[in-house]
Amino acid sequence: MINELKMNCDEALKYIIDNVKIYDTLELSYNRVFTPGEVLNVDTSEYHGKPGLKVVIHVLEDTFTSSVEVDLEEVKDELIEFKHIPKNSNNETIVIIDRCEDK
Repeated sequence: MINELKMNCDEALKYIIDNVKIYDTLELSYNRVFTPGEVLNVDTSEYHGKPGLKVVIHVLEDTFTSSVEVDLEEVKDELIEFKHIPKNSNNETIVIIDRCEDK
């Protein structure tokens, strides 16, 4: 089953915090970057007095194998969409991201 949601970037980060678990598949599209892979860690620690959200993804590519850490708080204004597939599930959630609200 595919579930498609539209939300702003802050709501999208909250979705990731609440729903994405280690070993899920997360396909991020931000700026001009596409990062598909298995989630190795979700870190919601506070950094320099500000809320943080970093994900470590084991990139699923044929040409190279690597892990990357993406600071989603830093790139949230550039998020376009992401696909979340929980481990051992056929359910997919596609989140299309509207622009962030001006603060």
